[in-house]
This record gives sequence, structure tokens and C-alpha cells, in this order.
Amino acid sequence: MFQNYFKIAFRNLWKHKLFSLINILGLGLAMAFCFLQLMQVQSSFEKDSFHPFPDRTYRIITDATGKDGKAYALASSPLPLGEKLSVGQSVVEKSTRVVRNFGGNLNNGIKTLNVDGMYVDPAYFDIFGFKLEKGKPCIEPRTVVLSKETAERFFGNADPVGKTLVSQELGTFMVSGVFSSIKPFTTHLKSDMVVSMATFPQLNKMVQNDNWQDYNTYTFVLLTKGGQQEVLDKAIHEVARDNNKNVTFKDIKSHNYRSQRLSKISPDSEGLINNPYVEPLWKIGVSMLVPLIVILLAGFNYVNLTLTRSLSRGREVGVRKVAGAKRWQLVLQFLTETVVIAFFALGVGYLGLLFIKSFVHVGWLNFEVQQTELLWVSFVIFTLLTGIMAGMLPARILSSYEPAQILKGDLGPAGLGRISFRKSLVVIQFVVALVFMTFTGISNSQFDYMATDNENFNRKDIVNIPVPARDFKLLANEMGKQADVERVGLASATLNEGAGKAKISNIGSKGQRLAAQDTYIYAVDGNFIENMQLKFVAGGNLPEASADTSVHFAVINERAAKVLGFDNPKDLVGQAIKLNETEVQIAGVISNFCFMRYELPVAPLVFAYDPGEIKVLSLKITEGADKEHVTSSLNKIWKKFHPRESFVHFWYEEQLYEDYAEGGDQRFTGIIVFIVFVIAAMGLLGMVSYTTEKRTKEVGVRKVMGASVVQIISLLSSGFIKLILIASAIAFPLGYFLGGLFLNIFTYQVPLSPAVFLRCLSSLLLVGLGTIGVQAYRTAMTNPADTLRSE
Repeated sequence: MFQNYFKIAFRNLWKHKLFSLINILGLGLAMAFCFLQLMQVQSSFEKDSFHPFPDRTYRIITDATGKDGKAYALASSPLPLGEKLSVGQSVVEKSTRVVRNFGGNLNNGIKTLNVDGMYVDPAYFDIFGFKLEKGKPCIEPRTVVLSKETAERFFGNADPVGKTLVSQELGTFMVSGVFSSIKPFTTHLKSDMVVSMATFPQLNKMVQNDNWQDYNTYTFVLLTKGGQQEVLDKAIHEVARDNNKNVTFKDIKSHNYRSQRLSKISPDSEGLINNPYVEPLWKIGVSMLVPLIVILLAGFNYVNLTLTRSLSRGREVGVRKVAGAKRWQLVLQFLTETVVIAFFALGVGYLGLLFIKSFVHVGWLNFEVQQTELLWVSFVIFTLLTGIMAGMLPARILSSYEPAQILKGDLGPAGLGRISFRKSLVVIQFVVALVFMTFTGISNSQFDYMATDNENFNRKDIVNIPVPARDFKLLANEMGKQADVERVGLASATLNEGAGKAKISNIGSKGQRLAAQDTYIYAVDGNFIENMQLKFVAGGNLPEASADTSVHFAVINERAAKVLGFDNPKDLVGQAIKLNETEVQIAGVISNFCFMRYELPVAPLVFAYDPGEIKVLSLKITEGADKEHVTSSLNKIWKKFHPRESFVHFWYEEQLYEDYAEGGDQRFTGIIVFIVFVIAAMGLLGMVSYTTEKRTKEVGVRKVMGASVVQIISLLSSGFIKLILIASAIAFPLGYFLGGLFLNIFTYQVPLSPAVFLRCLSSLLLVGLGTIGVQAYRTAMTNPADTLRSE
């Protein structure tokens, strides 16, 4: 029986090649995206599978009871617990604490990056399988080990060991080592860097080492060989009992501890509090929502095309029922066809997955799993379910036809209500596609605005070089003599989050007397301001520095002038203000611009020269100069002064593009939009092809009666064009609303121009009208003699 079902299914697929191709490609494109999400789900179950002692490594979690009697489960534990377990517990070989409260902006002299870090004990490097590619573990105070990705972002290909990173708030840190990449593995102990636990008391002086009520530490233990979890649980229960007896709890009634094996941490089946980078089961389910929407849209194509062809399939149903076929047999036949299509789509989906892997490179996507056999089993099961779900509705509708209806000619194409169900599916597909496209277009325009040249400051033909404070003048003089170097600017840091903090107040005769106000400050010279091409609204640039002492002039932005009580910036030029404890004269006022993150509000800014703060050379290079030749010549000068240190440099345009473009994310969202749009377009193609084919004889009659080609094309395409216009009317307001919400995050934002909507609408019309027009034109150009001869 099943053999016959498969034979009939293959014959139907071959007979209706266009519809088969549309269904297979549509489902295949959607499956590629779904398969990728299935990989993310499986990888969440395989987190931390690369550590050397998985059966002996445990995390201690806390069960706290509130004063209201409610129970709270925390993935974290008190800070003293790790030290308590490392001493006097025979079952514990080693223990390490992980504290996740290190973070902020770190600067290497050129670029500032926002990083997240963890304080760790020395045993961290022994218990877990994080190998060092360079250097040694961070044990001494103010030493850090960077992840491979963070090291590359800060220092490129240069060796970072021994170099320093500076935080305005936290001070200076030395890089002692670099981790090897853990790819293709993943971990919940994800961070940009780890910091020595010896640094923790220096930066967290308010934290008490004996505080048993501060649940911000993650405690891991490595059991001795042969050690049992039951023995560990007994030991930590004793510690908890001692806590409950001797600790005076403030916010809770009591707490207890229990152990959790490393392999059981991810995914989170309990909903633990304080459990970063571990996906709860409910979130995994939610993450499957978008893929399911995409596969549902692809399933609409099968439903749509099958119901569109319901008249021709109805005759087949009538013959089979007259011959004695049961309804369940007809349902099984139609489901077999759908499952065959789904398994053909499986091959297309796998090829699509390989394409996404080669085209999209983002850190949060995992393209490899440990158990590939299990992954393929999930692919096959998903494909089977997809085929059954897509074919269930058409199978039930087609199998319900009665032979008498078919023989009398009372049967029409399947639909629901006065509005055709098939047309509704087409509208839904295009609405989803257009909302995706509009929102993506708006968000990408903002990312492009931030990543590429804009009106804020110049980034073209600028190379930034971090320099030691002791010899920046020598380097600046030597590099300035190079043929392709137009100008050498000096700065404490590059624009883009590297600003310091200061206080300003008005002491002049004009303006409103105000208390000292907070401001951001950069130590720069006039050449740096010229390199950045900042626009003056009043006054002029900083005068040239002729000595090694600070020049008592400053350039401020309009916001700082407003803060000082001057509505007209021209009134402030030449006035004296107080910068911290120093009196400076205002040389000029520049327009407000984004010198930090684009989402932050407009802030006061001061430029003032201070040679003791200079850490960056900003070189303006001649337009069109050979970059490799420029960097090679600059490298030679650097080696002359620092023969043992690597030459670190960054082209400003490339650096900012890397910071803001998020090219991998844009490619990924672009692929989603492409998949959704192609699925909708292919569904439309199938409907148009079938409809025009069925109206070929009608077209022949109309041509005989004198209808022109234009009139016939208009007749055949008007209904489908209405569907596209209805979808546009629904989708554009939704896309505009979502895009507007996204842009409201940013203070400095790209104007929401009609260009985005015009591009989306033109893309839709190009595909829609092209699909409809070609089929309608082919039908309109047929010879009436050929189409009416059979009559």
C-alpha cells in the first residue's frame, strides 16, 4: 500500500513540476533557518562539555527561604563559601570562586571597548579546560587574561602580553595572558576577560570577605578522585546549618546549599536566579517562535497551491471514492505527498544551512555541535512533522469531497467565507515579509549611519597610534616628516567613549553664575581638532602648543556653553572659565556632535591641551595613499624608538565600522528577510500561474471579441495587485512603528526618510508585478485559435 502511495506521490510531483519546485524551495529555505535554530537548542544542552573533569566538577547553588516563607533558588552563593570548602574538606580537591561584577570601559590608548569580566581564583585555570595561548594565568593583583577575541579587538595581531589597559574609574591592568579559542565548544563562563581574585579586594573595598548574605559569587569545587556527590552535599549542609545558627539574616529567614553537576547547569530547568549565559527552557521555546513563523509561511504555500488546484484534485478524489477508497486512505495519500516534498526540502535546507554558515559570522550563533547523529535525528523528525502539519488541512478538505458534487459540477475552489482563504494567506505572507523588510531597512540605516562617515566627525584617512607619554613628541616629529602624513594630532584618547571627567564653572563677567558642572574632557591639540573636522560656531581652534606645559585655552561644545549659562556661544569666546582648579580661556565653541555612544544624551565636552595626558597620535594621511606603504614606514620609525615592542595601529574608519556595523547581524537579518520574501513571492507565483492557466480559454474568447493585450493583462493581474496593495497598507504602518521605536533608542539618529519605504515598496512591486506581469503577458499573447480549438 505505502509503495503505491509513494509511486503516486512521485508521479504527481513530476506532473506538476512548477508547484513541486515552489513547495520544495519554499520549505527548504524555511528549514535552513529552522535547522540553524535546532543547532542552537542542541548546543545549549552541550555547554561546558570540554572541561577535563566533568564528573568531578560541581557548582554550589543556594536555596534561600524568604521571610514570607517563599523559596528562592540561586545559581550563586556567598563569597566565603569557596574558601570554607577549600580548607578542611577531604572530599574537595580544589575550589574556585567566580565573581561577575567586573566591567566597564577599558582603553588601550587608541580604542575604548566596553568589556565584561570575572574575578577568579588561581584554581580556575586548573579546574576548567580554558587553555592559554600566550602568557600565564592572572594571579598577581591587577593582572588579567583576555579572551582571544577581546585580545584581537584591542591589539589586532600584536602580542598583548605585558601591555596595559586603562579604566578611568578602576585604574590600570596588565595583560598576563590570552586564552585559546574554545570554538566549537560553548560555555556559560563566558566573559571578555578574567581578573585575578587578588584584585577583587582592591576594587571592592566595601565587600566583606566574611559576609554570608551577599549572594554574588559562583562557587565551583573539584572533588577528589573517587569522591562522591553525597559526601559533598553532606559537607555543604553542615556549612549551611552553621550559617543558620550563627548568622543573623536580614532579608531572608535561612538558606541551604546543594551541589549541581557541571553537565546539568545548561539549560536551566529550574529557573535559577543569578544564572547568566544559561538559557532557561522557556526561553529556548520562545526562541523557536520566529523559525516557526517562517516555516508556517512556507507551509501556507503548500496549503494555498493545493487548495487552488482543488478542482483538479477533486476529480481524483471522486474516482478513488467511487472505486471504494476510504477517507483515511485518501488522507494518508495526500500526507505521503507532503512528506515526500518535505524530505526533498530537507536537502535544500541543508544546503541553505551551509550557505548561512559560510556567509554569516556572528559570535552568538553556533554552527557546530558535539553529537551530529542526534542533530540529524532532530532534522529528520522536524522534517516529518513539517510535512504532516503542512498537509493535514489540505488532506482533510480534499478527502471530504463527495463524488456526487464533483459529477454535478457543484464543486468550486476551496475557500472559507466570503473572503477567499487562499487570498488571506497571500496577504499574511506579504504583510510579514514587508514588516520584516521595513524594520530591517530602518535598523540597518541607523547602523550604517553610525558605522560610516557622518556629520559628527571625520574618520577617513586617519590612523591612530597609541604612544608612551615619555616620547610622544619625538614620535610625532618623526612621523610627521613622512611624505603621506599631512598632519599629526595629539589626544588623550580617540573620540568614541575615551573621554575623561572634569568640572567646569563660569567665572567671567557675562553669563549666569552657576555651580561647577560635570563635563567630559579630552586632552588634545589643535591638529587633532582639524583632523576630526569639527565645526566651529564661534571663535577658533586651540593655539599651537609651544611648551611642555598645559596651554590655558579650551574649546568647548554648544552644550557646555549652555551649561555655563551662555545662550549665545559668541558671548563665551575670550571669556575665562574654571576647568577643575585651573583657569582657562575659551578659544572657540564647536557644534554638538556624538563623541561617545549614539544612544547617550548630548553632554558637555571640553578640549584642552595637557601634555601629561597625551596617549594617542592621530595622523591625517593623504587621500588615496597606499595604506600598506604608510603603515610600513610608520612601523620603521616605531621600531627605531621601541625595538622590542609591537607596532599597534588602527585605521579609524575601519575601527568604527567594526564597532558599529555589526555586519554579521545585518547579514543574518537580511537572510531572514530574503527567505520570508522569497517564500511569499513563490506562493504568489504559484497562484498566478495556476489562475492564468485556467483562464486561458477565457482570454481566447475575449481576444476574439476584440479585447486588447493591455486590457487582458489588466484583467488577469488586477486581483493580485489589490492583494499586494492591501498587504502594503497593513505592513508599512507596522514597520514604521517598530522602526520608530528602535530609532528612539538613539539621541543621534538617521532621519527616517521615505527612502526606506520606497526601497521596500519598489522591491515588492518589482517582484510582485514581475511575477504577475510575466504570467499575465504570456497568457494574453496566446493565439485564440490554439486555445479554442479543443472547444
